[in-house]
Amino acid sequence: MKTLLTLITLIFALHAQSAEMTAREHMSIHTSNSRPSVQFQTKQKMHRIHKVDEKQLAQLVQKETKEAIVSEKLTHRGEILYYDVRTANYRLEVNALDGTVLKRVKKDD
Repeated sequence: MKTLLTLITLIFALHAQSAEMTAREHMSIHTSNSRPSVQFQTKQKMHRIHKVDEKQLAQLVQKETKEAIVSEKLTHRGEILYYDVRTANYRLEVNALDGTVLKRVKKDD
């Protein structure tokens, strides 16, 4: 019984972690070149990697905050590819690979 409980706990702990890019995907978008053409290619690569599209993101944000998206930006930090989303009253970071909300901050009035 202890083994089963440990196994179930381990499965939930692994599932709770956010999905990450592979090292190869991360290196393909990581560049220090600031030329506009290279930056555009980097954005294209990030859009090929992400699994959550803008329509799914809008639904997820609506469900989470009951508000529409004001602005969104696909970016990355380390091996986490995420959307930086702003609504009228919230700022969210949503994992672009699996749709989990990484951060949710309510704006002060």
